[in-house]
Amino acid sequence: MSAAALSHAPTPATPTHQTEGSSEFSFDARDFERVRSLIYSRAGISLHAGKQAMVYSRLSRRLRETGHRSFGSYLQWLDAAVGAEADDEWQEFVNCLTTNLTSFFRESHHFDALLQDLKARAGKPLRIWCNAASTGEEPYTIAMTVAEALGASADVKIIASDIDTKVLATAARGVYPV
Repeated sequence: MSAAALSHAPTPATPTHQTEGSSEFSFDARDFERVRSLIYSRAGISLHAGKQAMVYSRLSRRLRETGHRSFGSYLQWLDAAVGAEADDEWQEFVNCLTTNLTSFFRESHHFDALLQDLKARAGKPLRIWCNAASTGEEPYTIAMTVAEALGASADVKIIASDIDTKVLATAARGVYPV
């Protein structure tokens, strides 16, 4: 069985989150499997079977904001929704389930290697794509590395993209705390 198939193997038919007492919404294995299936089909994101608590926490906020009283109700509504409102909610669903870990010069050895590669390409136009750019620290780090290697006037275009529209808006602003 492939790794992708293994990651989508059904989880045991036991509750994935405590449904009585401390939990606001019931959330069982069926709900979790439905979330896994929807996020995979919609965005290609493969959620590990151990992510039940994360899914509950992040999507509970969406249930509150949309007025749904259960995961089943929310997921059924999401799956059946059409039009601009549906597109907006699908994006919110995806945004909730993405993890955005980033920082300037994160995993600095990658930028050391990039610096050397850029120096070898001096004088040539370059296009660099930073996918999963999150809030922008990594593409801006790429820009700083380019400026160090080739100078500020080098013919380089950096394209930054991310599946999470909220973090990408932060990247576009380019304003960070010091």
